[in-house]
Amino acid sequence: MAKRVKSRLDSASSLRVHTVEIFKEFTFESAHRLPHVPQGHKCGRLHGHSFRVALYISGPVDSHTGWIRDFGEIKSIFKPLYERLDHNYLNDIPGLENPTSENLAKWI
Repeated sequence: MAKRVKSRLDSASSLRVHTVEIFKEFTFESAHRLPHVPQGHKCGRLHGHSFRVALYISGPVDSHTGWIRDFGEIKSIFKPLYERLDHNYLNDIPGLENPTSENLAKWI
């Protein structure tokens, strides 16, 4: 877990409002091939990767809980996507027929 604290001045009240950014990282293993690379490109063949995803959340810290969001909740929210991605063939997932890292990030 990493945290980045940012401060900004609330112009309406002249009070300092603290916004915190946190992230949770996940890793998964998947196979894929890239169908739109030039003939003979190594990424056109079936291969696998260890992928790392970092989900970032920012906002004010709740004065009662002391956090933006429970990390357990973040894990629960990502779980259905994780289960679709981990140890699967990405090209078979609707929306990931061309599973470049960029398209995978958009899909997530």
